[in-house]
Amino acid sequence: MYLLPIMYTVTPRERALTLAGVLVALFLGALDQTIVATAMPRILQELNGLSVYTWVVTGYLLASTAMIPIWGKISDLYGRKAVVLAAVLLFLAGSALSGQARSMVELIAFRAVQGLGSAGIFSTAFTVIADLFTPAERGRYQGLFGAVFGTSSVLGPWLGGLLTDHLSWRWVFYVNVPVGLVALAFIVFQMPPLKPKLERKVVIDWWGSGLLLLSVVPLLLALSLGGQEYPWRSAPIIGLFSVAVAGATGFILVEKRAAEPIIPFDLFQNRTYVIGNVAGLLIAGVAFFGAIIFLPIYMVIVVGVSASAAGLTLIPMTLAQVVSSFVSGQVVSRLGGRYKWFLLGGAALLAVGYVLMQGLGPESTRLAVSWRMVLLGLGLGPSLPLFTLAIQNSVHPREMGAATSSSQFFRSIGSTIGVAVFGTILAATLSTQLPKYLPAGMRGAGVGTGISMGQLESGNLQSVGDQIKGRMDAVYGKIEAVMTRNDEAARQSLLGDPMVPPQFKARLAVPVTSAPAGAPSEAAVRQALGAIRSSLDQAAATLTLQVGTALKRAFTDAVLRVYFWGLFVVAAGFLVTLFLPELALRKTHGHAAPEGAPSEGTPPDRARRREAARPMPAASEE
Repeated sequence: MYLLPIMYTVTPRERALTLAGVLVALFLGALDQTIVATAMPRILQELNGLSVYTWVVTGYLLASTAMIPIWGKISDLYGRKAVVLAAVLLFLAGSALSGQARSMVELIAFRAVQGLGSAGIFSTAFTVIADLFTPAERGRYQGLFGAVFGTSSVLGPWLGGLLTDHLSWRWVFYVNVPVGLVALAFIVFQMPPLKPKLERKVVIDWWGSGLLLLSVVPLLLALSLGGQEYPWRSAPIIGLFSVAVAGATGFILVEKRAAEPIIPFDLFQNRTYVIGNVAGLLIAGVAFFGAIIFLPIYMVIVVGVSASAAGLTLIPMTLAQVVSSFVSGQVVSRLGGRYKWFLLGGAALLAVGYVLMQGLGPESTRLAVSWRMVLLGLGLGPSLPLFTLAIQNSVHPREMGAATSSSQFFRSIGSTIGVAVFGTILAATLSTQLPKYLPAGMRGAGVGTGISMGQLESGNLQSVGDQIKGRMDAVYGKIEAVMTRNDEAARQSLLGDPMVPPQFKARLAVPVTSAPAGAPSEAAVRQALGAIRSSLDQAAATLTLQVGTALKRAFTDAVLRVYFWGLFVVAAGFLVTLFLPELALRKTHGHAAPEGAPSEGTPPDRARRREAARPMPAASEE
C-alpha cells in the first residue's frame, strides 16, 4: 500500500486504476488540442473572419488559464476525483455546443466553456501523478503522460483532417463525446476519491478567485485585442491593462491574508519555483504555441495540401517531442535529477529549429517543413515534463496541487500571450505584404473587384476565384451591351472598372455615337463576342493564379516573421534556465530539504506550525 501526503491510503490496484483513469481524461483534453488545429482552415473559410481566427484558440486558453489555479486549490481542499469529474462534464458540454456553432462568435464562446473544463483536467492530472509517485519515480511514469500526448498528437491531426475532409469540421468536436463518456465511466466507478484529510473546516478563497479572474482576463484580452482590433495606446486597451493591474494588486493584498490562498505566496520565495515557471512560460508556453499554431494555415494555403495532409505534417514534430520527453524523463530519473542540462540542450535545439524555419519559402514542400519540425519537437520535448518535475520536487507536498496548477497556469499565460502576440504579428505582416503582391487592379483592398481584403486574407482561394469569374461575367455583360446596343453608360462603367483588361479599354475609348455605315453584321458581332468571352475566361484564370501566388508569398512572409520573433523568446528562455537550481530528486513524499528542515521556499516558522498541526507521514515502500 502507498500512504500519500494527502493522508489517503491507496492499494496497488487503486493506484493503477487511478493512473489509468487520469490518463483517459488527459487523453480527452490532449486530443482536443490537436484535432481542432487541422480543422481551423476549414472553419475559417466557412464561418469567415481571419481577424478573429486566433480567438478560437485564445478564448479557449483564456478560460483555461484563468481557472487552472482555482481548480488546483479546490482539488487540494476537496479531492482530485470531484474536480476531474466536474471538469470532464464541463468539457463535454462545451464540445457538444461547439459542434453546433453557427458563427465564429458562438464557436469562440463554446470553446471558452471547453477551456473551463480543460483547466480542471490538466490541473488535476499532473497533481495526481505527484500524489501517486515520489519525485524519484515520477520521471519514469511521466513517459505514460508523454505517450498520451504523443498518441493524441499523432491521432488528432489525422483524425481531424479525416473528419473535416469527409464529414464536417463539426465532428472534431462531436468526437470528444464518446471518448469523454469512457473517461466518465472510469472516473465514477474506478477512481478513489483521493480526498485530503482536513483537520479544520476550510472554504474556497472566493475573493482571491474573483480578483485573480479580474486580473488575468483583462490582461489576456488586452494582449489579444491590442494591435488588431484597437491600437495599443487606445482607451479600451489602456483601460483593460489598468483593470488588470488593479485586479492583480487586490489579489496580492487579499492572498497575503487568506487562510487558504489560491497561490500561496511562500512559493515565490522558492527559487526553483520562480525560475522554473518563468522559463516554462517562455519555452513551453510562448515558444511552443509559436511553433505549431500557424503551421496548418501555412500548409493549406502555401504548400497547397488538404486539411488532413496538413495535420499529418505535424506528426513528425509530435513524435520527436514524445521521444525527447520520454527519454529525458527516463534518464533524469536514473541519474537522480540531472535535469538542467536536458532543459538547456532542448532550448538550444529549439533555437536551431527556429533559425532553420527561416529557410521556408512559397515553393517549399511537405518534406522541407517536416524535417524542420522534427528539430522543433526534439527541442520542445524536455521542457514539458522536466520543468514540472523540478518545481514539484522543490515544494512542500501539502502545496503540491497549488504549485502544480500554478505551474500550468503560467504556461497557459505564456500560450495565450504567444497566440495573441504572434497572431498580431501574422495579421500585421499579412495586411502589409498582401497588397504588395496583388495584381495592380486588386490593390487597395480589392477596390472595384467585389472582393474584400478580409476575404483574401481568409485564404479561401476557391471562393475568391469564383468571385473573380463572376466579376468577369459582369464585364462581359457590359461589353455585350456596348457592342449590341451602343450602351454609353455600360461603356463608361467599363472604362472605370479595374477588372477590365487594358486591351478592351483601348477598344472602348472612342465614344459611341451612332452605328457607322458598313457596320459589322450580327454574325460578326457574335463571333467577336465569343472571342471576348474566351479572353475574359482566360483573364479570370490568370488573375486567380496571380492572387494565389500573392497569398502564398504574403502568408510565407507572415509565418517567417512569427518564427523570427519567436527566436528571441527561445533565447530568453535559455538564459533564464541557466539560473535554475538543480536539486536531487526525493525518494519519498517528504520534504525537499533534509529530515526536519523546511523545504526550499517555506519559511521556518510556517513549516514548524504546519508540522505541529499535522505531522508529515513518510511514504511506505511497495
